[in-house]
Amino acid sequence: MAANSQNRDLLVRQLAWQHEMGIDEILLDEPAPDEAVTMAALAAPSQRREPVAAQQPGRPPAVPAVSPASDSDAAAPPQPAVAPKSQPVSHAAPPPPMLADLGTIEELRTSLAALEGCALKNTAANMVFADGNSGARLMVVGDVPGRDEDRVGLPLVGPEGQLFDRMLASIGLSRADCYIVPLIPWRPPGNRTPTAEEMDFLLPWLRRHVQLAAPEMLMLLGGVPAKALLPGGGGILKLRGRWHDVDYGDGAQRPTLATLHPAYLLRSPPQKRLAFADLLALAGKLG
Repeated sequence: MAANSQNRDLLVRQLAWQHEMGIDEILLDEPAPDEAVTMAALAAPSQRREPVAAQQPGRPPAVPAVSPASDSDAAAPPQPAVAPKSQPVSHAAPPPPMLADLGTIEELRTSLAALEGCALKNTAANMVFADGNSGARLMVVGDVPGRDEDRVGLPLVGPEGQLFDRMLASIGLSRADCYIVPLIPWRPPGNRTPTAEEMDFLLPWLRRHVQLAAPEMLMLLGGVPAKALLPGGGGILKLRGRWHDVDYGDGAQRPTLATLHPAYLLRSPPQKRLAFADLLALAGKLG
């Protein structure tokens, strides 16, 4: 009994950690629409053979109960699952007047450093603004800054940053070939999740950052950026691996690809194959 209790506690902790990382759905290895997954799950039981119970002497064979709707269900031909097309996502709400007046990335950095009204700024050691080439075709949006990012003032550093560099190198890229920004510029105290009010206050700054950098395409690392910038899309395992056309507020539809965060891959090495598939899709898009 003690061993079973320990195993249960371990599974509960693992599930809780996966939920915090944005892994909140059980899906196939490849992205698929909900209808396809549901039909496959419904079709699976009909393909299994149930064991035939031994008939007892003197008893008539058991007749399985038939639902009244089973005849009509059997007569209806199966409908093929059609993968829905990714609909453009719009963040076209006009930015606050102060943001609309900012015409360069350097002006954005200066204004953000002088920003008042965000409590996160008072508890963080450094503002995490960007790294890499601001004129690159690819913008990478990372997660909320963690301890290492807060200490250095740069996104994607430490062990997860080293893995990210290797991920880029696997398709012939480096940090000089992309522009890396965090989801928000300050680390929440204790690495807590940002509140909805904090996200609403800071996301317009990120969208203005996208408008000023004007990349051809974006890659979102992890479930938190994916859920923030691809509303209504679901968990990261459902969102990853396919392109979404997103308007970040300037009327331009920018192809955006979500993938798994390096911090998650360090804890779940078997999932690197999914991230590598996403990187190959990115390389193909970059040409």
